[in-house]
Amino acid sequence: MSNAKKSAVVLMIITFISKITGFLRDIILAQHFGASIVTDAYITALNIPVVLFTGISASLGTTYIPMYFKIKEEQGQEGVNKFTSNVLNIVLILSFIIIVLGTLFTPYIVKVFAMGFKGEELRITTEFSKILMPSIIFIAANGLVSSYLLANGRFYISGIVSIPFNIICILAIIVGSFTNSYTMVWITLFAYMAQLIFQIPFLKKTGYKHNLKVDVKDNNVRNIIYLIIPVFLGSYVDQINNVINRTLASTLDTGSITALNYANKLNVFAIGILVISISTIMYPILSKFASQNNMKAFKGSLIRCINLVIIIMLPIMVGMMVFATPIVSLLFEGGSFSSRDTFLTSTALLFYALGMVSFGIRDMLSRGFYSLQDTKTPVKNAVAAVFVDIVFSIILVKIMGIGGLALSTSISVTFGAILLMVALRKKIGRLGIKSSVITFLKAITASLIMGLTVNKLYKFIITIGDSFIDEKKHLIFLGLTIATTIGALIYLILSVIFNIKEVKDVLKQLKLRILILLKK
Repeated sequence: MSNAKKSAVVLMIITFISKITGFLRDIILAQHFGASIVTDAYITALNIPVVLFTGISASLGTTYIPMYFKIKEEQGQEGVNKFTSNVLNIVLILSFIIIVLGTLFTPYIVKVFAMGFKGEELRITTEFSKILMPSIIFIAANGLVSSYLLANGRFYISGIVSIPFNIICILAIIVGSFTNSYTMVWITLFAYMAQLIFQIPFLKKTGYKHNLKVDVKDNNVRNIIYLIIPVFLGSYVDQINNVINRTLASTLDTGSITALNYANKLNVFAIGILVISISTIMYPILSKFASQNNMKAFKGSLIRCINLVIIIMLPIMVGMMVFATPIVSLLFEGGSFSSRDTFLTSTALLFYALGMVSFGIRDMLSRGFYSLQDTKTPVKNAVAAVFVDIVFSIILVKIMGIGGLALSTSISVTFGAILLMVALRKKIGRLGIKSSVITFLKAITASLIMGLTVNKLYKFIITIGDSFIDEKKHLIFLGLTIATTIGALIYLILSVIFNIKEVKDVLKQLKLRILILLKK
């Protein structure tokens, strides 16, 4: 587990850098092209290939890893190479067909994605979309290659691969602003290709050998198709939920949809860096134990992951709730984004944050089911959770406005996590969640004490600093930096006092490393 923890920390750092380069890409696009026909066309054209194939690609990545370990256990590396080559060939043929159809019917597809586009805007978007349509083949290949590398323990590659993509896109935007927008689009297409090229050397090092044989009747291919369908449908259940929430938000004050979107992005940003990094590392490990039918190791690893999610996410959840308003104000307020917009967004963020820990636990439990090659249970769970979300959204939006929509999402995610926990216990027996309950109680106590302390500290810093710092954002940044740093130290000290095992293990490892370095 120590190697897995180390890998998770490194992947978190890589994911953070990736997210930052993604934000820089968006900022540079806004600076060079503003809110114009070109940016609308470019963003829409980028979105079309992603929507057309990413659902399939993501579903394939989820179901491939458990199949990989099952085949490797039974047939060895040769069987894995044969299976991976076959699936990749089929996916490439399918993506090629989608590219041809997408190119032929681009004007109609653009109208579906952007109904309001007319004249010059429609023409440019259609041309951009035709240029970017071949990116589908790279999206398809990237998804499967990344999953193969994950299964082979190359955890960092999946995080790193987005960094060169974002850097090339930034260069594309800068070059495009000095030449023409079409240059930007062509270079962006190359960025997708570069993602695949970047992974090929790592692919070769694993011993992978590709062959061009296509066998759609292969039992393993049939099994993966059987597993993919529920995951694919489940990915669209969440999309339906988002559409319903935005529809209900449209009945509220002007700006509610935008506020909900910004709050959700901030929430997903934190979850994406921390929870997804942990689950990315642990998914191949869980799949390996499942393929070996080693349920003791499987349960132990899953519970340790859940404990890790609890320990990391609880203080962040409390911090996000305490500092919702200053965070939103620091990042967005100014220009057309008013203090009223800050209030709406921070209200939504506060209630979204309540579901952070539940989201992390639900994601880990879903990975547990996928590792066991059970893709139906998480989808049934997702449908039930969406139903709960819709019911609570309709009720709470009338009482709490935008906060009610965010709170309903947190309630539904918590409901889903509990359902999955019960379902997994029925499937594989007692999980040993007593340790997770104890860890939760200790971590929530430490987090609440931390939250109360940093809230008072932040207010004190703002009051004192207001007399000599004129710029509001500088003052907020100073207050948040000092408060969060001290908050992290408080949480760490309390975790040691409360004897939280995972925290003490990490500190013990750090102490050993420091002693080794000092001896050198």
